[in-house]
Amino acid sequence: MSIFKDYKTKDLLPPGLASLYISRTILLVDSGFLGLFLPVFLLVNFQSIQLVLWYYLIGWGLYLLLAAPGAMLINRLGIKVVLILSLPVLALHYVTLFFFDYDLLTFAVLAILTLTLYRMCYWVPYHTEFAKLSVRKNRGKQLGLLDSTSSFLGIVIPVASGFLIKEFGWFPVFIIVIVLALVSIIPLLLLPNFKVQFSWSYKRTWQEFFSRTNRKMMIAYMADGAENWIGGVLWPIFIWQLLNGQYLAVGVVSSAITLVAVILKLIIGDYTDKISKRKLMRVGSALYSAGWIAKMFISTAFQIFLASTYHNFALILMRTPFDALMYEKMADSGHFIDEYSTLREMYLQMGRVVIILTIMILLNYLSLNLVFFLAAVASLLVNLLPKHSVYETSSLR
Repeated sequence: MSIFKDYKTKDLLPPGLASLYISRTILLVDSGFLGLFLPVFLLVNFQSIQLVLWYYLIGWGLYLLLAAPGAMLINRLGIKVVLILSLPVLALHYVTLFFFDYDLLTFAVLAILTLTLYRMCYWVPYHTEFAKLSVRKNRGKQLGLLDSTSSFLGIVIPVASGFLIKEFGWFPVFIIVIVLALVSIIPLLLLPNFKVQFSWSYKRTWQEFFSRTNRKMMIAYMADGAENWIGGVLWPIFIWQLLNGQYLAVGVVSSAITLVAVILKLIIGDYTDKISKRKLMRVGSALYSAGWIAKMFISTAFQIFLASTYHNFALILMRTPFDALMYEKMADSGHFIDEYSTLREMYLQMGRVVIILTIMILLNYLSLNLVFFLAAVASLLVNLLPKHSVYETSSLR
């Protein structure tokens, strides 16, 4: 394929990035077994979509408040150590979910706390590492390769997960995700030891969060967080309800959609490095927004397949250049790379908190599928991402 033409594997994935890539791929397989069905798992246990919304609201709200202290752990322990320590916590989080049947309230609280701790320790170090290890001229290809590999594995994982849940219940799925979370530690042991210093205080972080100069960045990342949450939580619940709670059917449809998207991701990753990322993102976001409007009117499994196949294509057009631009801005922030990553994480969570509160109100008046118009609007707002990071030319550098 053209993405590999004239490129050696070591050029696309130098050793440090390869280690991060392998670990991330294992985690993507891990989340593939549970991620699609996790919102459904919560709905089945809580027996109320409003309680599910509260679960996510509290979790994202805590992470919003604690993202900066999590980044500060880098100063004490080092970025590599913090990243590695996050993964046993993720495994522990899966353990708490497994025990929901024994004491729902207690283990729901523990699940939120362990998930928040994992997020604090994982996401800022991961994005900082990727920005440092990836190369600008190949970043689109590198992202395309990462996404395509995870998608290739995603062809069979939802079917396997749906089959296991249908035939044996949740126990084997939880065993698999716990083991994979721990196995993903191994490649990280080979990561280089970057010296990264989070230089802001907690107060300074919030001042930057609300800074006027970051307003467009705030809106773009809030929109990204909001849309991502609707796609990751409400959409799986919607298709599960539409398919009458058939776990295997949900998995089969998801796998079929993923199969169509695999080659497209490689192709778009290649073109991302050849044409304007911003132009590609504008086209992709418009098409992706239209996809959310189409999803409002879905009523059959075949319509799910058609709409989601189209939506995945539009997502590739939007997401690959958007992520490449995001990592460019992180890398261009120099000394402030981890600060930029932290702000991004906080903006994403703020977007999720705002959208969940909005949906809590709207679901009193609208059916679930009609709130997808909020995702359509959010998809367009990602285009507000500024051309340059304000920290690239900051006088504090």
